Amino acid sequence: MLILAIDGATPSAGVALLDENKIYYEEISNFKKTHSQNLMPMIDRALTTGDYTVRDLTAIAVTIGPGSFTGLRIALGTVKGLSLATNIPVVAVSTLDTLAFNLNFNHNLVAVLLDARRNEVYTAFYDASGIYPVPISDELAISPEDFVSLAHQLMVKNNYTRIILLGDGFYPYADFFRKSFNDKLLNIPTHLILPRPTALGNLAIERVKAHSYSDIFSLSPTYLRLSEAEYKLKQGEI
Repeated sequence: MLILAIDGATPSAGVALLDENKIYYEEISNFKKTHSQNLMPMIDRALTTGDYTVRDLTAIAVTIGPGSFTGLRIALGTVKGLSLATNIPVVAVSTLDTLAFNLNFNHNLVAVLLDARRNEVYTAFYDASGIYPVPISDELAISPEDFVSLAHQLMVKNNYTRIILLGDGFYPYADFFRKSFNDKLLNIPTHLILPRPTALGNLAIERVKAHSYSDIFSLSPTYLRLSEAEYKLKQGEI
């Protein structure tokens, strides 16, 4: 089994090559370059470093959203092109699930936050006490204030005393979150903040074992809300 994992759902871009027992390659770029510039060279380096070609792959994994509208389209377009050219199956995994998998065997409430702009975050809450993250909420696009309110409700309901926040949606509202959670908020190192393509690949392996592949023709990103252009059109701004 050989999995190529491709993440373009956030401002960072990531590619990994792995199997059940070994990570062969992982690369993450969080510079101000577009994913259209980054992803194909990263994919090429991942494969050529190990003397592989796309046809050696068992499956291609991709983060399906929520996240950056442009980044999701670029990553999914790249994956669809590779799949259609080679007939390699595709596994689509939630961006939020992928980020939550940065933590396991952890007995605090884990929340993933992606910056959705317009004073909103994409979020979901997880039980991370086992190997794999278990969602305990829907995936949502909500305001930071509503996020904090929901977090406190889930902490009380599930007997959590601390919370961990993952993802780039933390930074725009960091002061507000620190004040809202106070000493209940646990700080984590920065290498756990971004989606890891190796985490994506490992989640995909379980689906490959079950032959749970996505239909490449109907596969589309999970946006959770209207795009900026659709929103402005609805508001009569364009």
